[in-house]
Parts: sequence; structure tokens; C-alpha cells
Amino acid sequence: MTVPYWQDQSPEHTPVNADVVVVGAGISGASVAWWLKDSGLDVVVVDRGDVCAGASGRNAGFVTCGSVEHFSRQVRTHGEAMALGLWRLSQDNLDLIEHHLVGDGLACDFRRRGTYSLAGGDHELTELAQTAEQLVGHGVRVEMVDEAHVARHLGARHFPGGALYLDDGEVHPVKLVRGILERSGARVFTHHEVHRVAETQDGVTVHTHRRTFHAGALVLATNGYSADLHPWFADKIYPTRGQIMVTAPVAPFLAAPCYANFVLDYFRQLADGRVLIGGFRQLAKDTEVGTADVVHPDIQRALEDFLRHHFPALAATPIEYRWSGTMGFSADSLPIIGALPGRTSLYLLGGYTGHGIGWGFKAGQLLADLILHGEQPPWVSARRFGG
Repeated sequence: MTVPYWQDQSPEHTPVNADVVVVGAGISGASVAWWLKDSGLDVVVVDRGDVCAGASGRNAGFVTCGSVEHFSRQVRTHGEAMALGLWRLSQDNLDLIEHHLVGDGLACDFRRRGTYSLAGGDHELTELAQTAEQLVGHGVRVEMVDEAHVARHLGARHFPGGALYLDDGEVHPVKLVRGILERSGARVFTHHEVHRVAETQDGVTVHTHRRTFHAGALVLATNGYSADLHPWFADKIYPTRGQIMVTAPVAPFLAAPCYANFVLDYFRQLADGRVLIGGFRQLAKDTEVGTADVVHPDIQRALEDFLRHHFPALAATPIEYRWSGTMGFSADSLPIIGALPGRTSLYLLGGYTGHGIGWGFKAGQLLADLILHGEQPPWVSARRFGG
């Protein structure tokens, strides 16, 4: 954000003092605030818009284990120990949401029906079988399903089969994030877009067009928008657009949320019967970048074609919502959690590469542990980029 001199004459001159200022009121920022709630620290959360106005309020609501690729590919890329460690962190994210939040009465349409990963063809089906075998060997509850199972339980055609991850979940993301933030006890300042951050001898000063905030520590929970606030992110977290459409309500028929085609496309039936379908950014990867809130007509047509091809019974169902959202894709597709190199008061978390709800609550815990106890997170520490 750029701010001209004429508009930087705040009518609210009284500065706000806190121990920690968190920039970003999405899943990351809310979760950091929640995990700091019993620390005795005074936490402030600021956001350029409303709570959950960014990717956290524009995603599909999947709460899944794993990462952006099938587990077998993660093993080939990172080795079995690291791939399993990453899986366990995301599994812990799901368990923590269920135990601490849903178990405490947070109403967020949370369901744990599992998720399917459906194969786009025989090659992917073979890879999913390899993934399932590896995960079962580590005690993960996953089973292979065939084409008949997919037709019977999902009403979907033209999928040769897939894998069912029995412990995965789904959620209403906005209800979840708002509930986390409300339970955190943090002071929240919405519609405060940060345009400058300055380090001081005793911490940081955060300038918005309405107020100035002073704190001992700053957390940048801005994900795809991070490079707008600090140049360190420019080659590490890239703003990437995702697109979704949602139908009018229909009678329940989907047994669980689904990914398809190497986790690039996805769909689920919401609590009110609507069918959500997203993905297909691979059709326009060169243009689906940046932070503009626009929908690409070719991608929207692909979403409609997907609906008609796999669910012909829904071909005449009206499409009632279309939207896009800015995700933060990291340089190596893994979350980034830590402190900026050489800085003792500037912290960060983000880069979930399309799986923010599947990582965000756990990421908040990991960053809180770093702030409070100096504990570096395993595998996803920002230190892997140097510093």
C-alpha cells in the first residue's frame, strides 16, 4: 500500500501500545493470538479489511492432513522422515481444532467425514495406491476405493477410483476464524491497512492510515500479501489466485469432501446442500497471480464443465456464487514460520500453498512457542532460507 502525505494525517492521534501486534486477521493471525492468550502478553490484531476478509474467508473449508502433493511425492522430495513429520504436524492441526475449539463449543460446521483424493486417470490411481500403502504402514487411516464406490457414495462419474483419508475434516472457515479471534481476547482493529513498519530500540512501530501501534514484537500473518509489507518475502511467498463457484442447494449426496486430479481441483457439499467446486488454476498459471479480486472466464467455464462431466444430474442447477481469493504459495511449497533474518522483533508465518486451514491453527502454536520459548519449528522454520 502507498499512502500520500495528505491522507496520513490521522484523526485518531492516540497511539496504541501492546506487547505484540499481529498484522492479519485470518487463520494465521487469529491463531497466533489464541495461542498467546494465556501468556500474559497484551496482543493487538490489525487488518486492512474485516476479519477473515482475505484467503481465510475465500477458501473451500477443507481441513486436511498432508500438503500440496500426494504423500508418495513428498517422500521422494523430502525423504520419508520429513514427509511423515509434515503429515503429523497437519494432523495435529486438525486434532487441535477439534479438541480446543470445537470441543469448547465453537460452532463452525465442523465435520470429520474424511476426504477423498480421486484419480484423474490410471497413473494417478497407481500413485495413490502407493501413497495409501506408505501411510497405512505409519498407522494413518486411509483406504483405496474403486470406481463403483465413487459412484455409490459420491454420485460422481468418470473417476477410476481413489483414496479415502478417514480422519480429514471440513469447516465453515469464517465461523472458525472469527471464533478463534473472539476466544483469543486480543484487541482487534479492522480496516487498518498497514503502510509502514519501523523498528525502534524497544520494538516496532506500525503505522496505519488511522492509528500508530507500538509493540515489543510484530507478527506478519499476511500470507499472499506479505511482499507488500517487507521485501524479504518477494522471492519466498507468491500471491496466487484461486477460484471457486457454488451452486444452489440440492439434496445431500456427497459422502465427504473430495480432491481430484493431483489435488488441483476440489469439491464438497456444504451444510445447506450447496455444492462448492474450485481449482483449475493450472489452466492459466501465468495469469492467476497477484492480488486482484477477479474471476477468469476460462477457469469458470472449466468449473462448469467439470460439474456437467462428473455430475450430470446437477447440470441444470443454478450457479449462485463465483469468487476468487489470493493464496500465498511458498518457494518450496511448505509453510514458512519464524523470524526475519537478523531481526529479534519481526516474526512471520504463511506460505501455506493453498492449505491454510489445514495448517493455520498449528502454525499459530508453533510461532507462539518461538516467541515465548525460542523453540524453532521443525521442517518449516524460516531459517531454511538463511539467517
